Formats: sequence, C-alpha cells, structure tokens
Amino acid sequence: MTVIFLFILFCRGDDFREDYSRLAMLCSTFPSVPVIALTATASKSDVIAIKESLNLKSPLKIIGNPNRPNIFYEKVFRKGEDIDFYDELLQPIACGLKKSTVEYPLTILYLPLKWCGFAYKYFESHLAQQQYYPSNAASLPENRLFAQYHAPQTSTMKDQILTELASPTSKVRVIFATIAMGMGVDIPSIRYIIHVGPPRTVREYFQETGRAGRDGKLSTAVLYYNNRDIAKNREGMTDDIRTFCKLDNDCLRKFLLNCLDAADVNLKTVGHLYCSHCKSICDCQACITN
Repeated sequence: MTVIFLFILFCRGDDFREDYSRLAMLCSTFPSVPVIALTATASKSDVIAIKESLNLKSPLKIIGNPNRPNIFYEKVFRKGEDIDFYDELLQPIACGLKKSTVEYPLTILYLPLKWCGFAYKYFESHLAQQQYYPSNAASLPENRLFAQYHAPQTSTMKDQILTELASPTSKVRVIFATIAMGMGVDIPSIRYIIHVGPPRTVREYFQETGRAGRDGKLSTAVLYYNNRDIAKNREGMTDDIRTFCKLDNDCLRKFLLNCLDAADVNLKTVGHLYCSHCKSICDCQACITN
C-alpha cells in the first residue's frame, strides 16, 4: 500500500518553520514513502528553505500564480493621535452597519489587541440596541452584527465566530481581529480587509489580504500606517514591508507579487482595479469621464 504524508506548511516566522523542520525525521525514517509539502504563500527563498528543512531531494515543484486580480490594494498614511484616527475610521463603518445591518459588506479589521476592545466598545455604544438583528432579537452574542477575534478568547468562542461567518446567512458583518484570525480561515464573501499597522512581512500581509474575495467578486484591502508602525526598532519588521508602506510611484500589486517572486506580473486588468496608485494615474475612458 502506498502511503503519502501530507505536510501542510504555513510560513509564519522562523520559529514556526523551525518546529516544522523536525518533520524531516519522518522523511529519513520512511525514505521510500512519497512526501507532499504544501504552503499557501512562499517566495523562492521560502521554497528553498522548505526543501532543505525537510531534506527533499529533487522534488517536483508545482507553483501557482498568487495574483488575485479581484482584490484592489490601497494604503493610507495615518496622522494625528491614535484615538482621533480610530474615531475617524470606525464612525462611518458603524453608521453603515447600523443602516444596512446584514446587508453590510463583510469586513475584517486587523487591529492591535488593545484597539480590538476599544473598537468593540465603540460599536456597542454607537449601535446600542441596533447592534442585534433582527430589531426585536434577544441581546445575545449570536444576534450581534459585529464580533472580535483574538488569542485571549476561548476556542469555543472563536469556532462559533468562524462557523457563523462561513454561513451564507451570517449576521456577523464586521470583525475586529488580531493575527490570531489566521490559518485555516476560508470565508468566501469577505469584501474588505482593513489593516491598522502592517504585519511584519509582505508574505504575512499577502496571506491576510488574500482572505478577501475568495468568491471571485471585487474586494478591497486597505492598509493604514504611520512612521511608528514601520520604525527601525520594530522587532521582526522586514525591509520589504517598510518599502511597501513608503511606495509612492509604483503599483502596489506588482510590488507584492515581485516580493513573492511571482513568475508573471504582467497585469491584464484595467489600471484602476490594481491599486490606489494605478487608480490615480489611470487614463481609461471610465476614469476620464469621472
């Protein structure tokens, strides 16, 4: 009987990869057994690291195109005090949710942990009894239009949120999350991914924004950042993500794909659908008319 070991590798930092490198012992213990190593997002250097850590000899490599043409990328430099910024960010979302309820586009906001709690309380205050759906619903978590997802929550609470989000009749429309909402999240109808502060690497950012638009419909990824977010003394922050944040005169999508060593970054979509920079210089008839 042929046995295939399936190694699912999520490249989320050196510590995580070091743990998975120990799986090489299985390869050496069963040298005649076929091995399949899978990862969601990886550059050429990541592929080499996986190959070497597992001691794979001359493996067949099947690499898909990571480009997600239905995701529009935007980044915004945020100014002023944090409290003022969050009020400016959250107020229109809260108003839109109050008006549209379950018709509001599914949105994930990746925030630092302390601001997840702030955002949650902000929505509780602004929506009051209208935070529950339908209007006569009991004041229970499963009827609330928004939720938070982070490591301090119990596994039961997090599983309940993911189950609700995966439902086509989900009442939850806005999620305040940390990076705890990561691996294994496959929700097809997410329309907006909003980051306040970038992840440590382009790879992580691409993975997190890639949760948008898995149903193929147009979606948007927005990154808000300031100089503190990309300071030289930020532990684990890579130069690639700093460069991405500072990029002013080039396509954001192309930069991300180049960082991932994508084989073909000749984009065929209309310019204003690429990113905020390309939209600002797009000269198609629709943009000229508007």
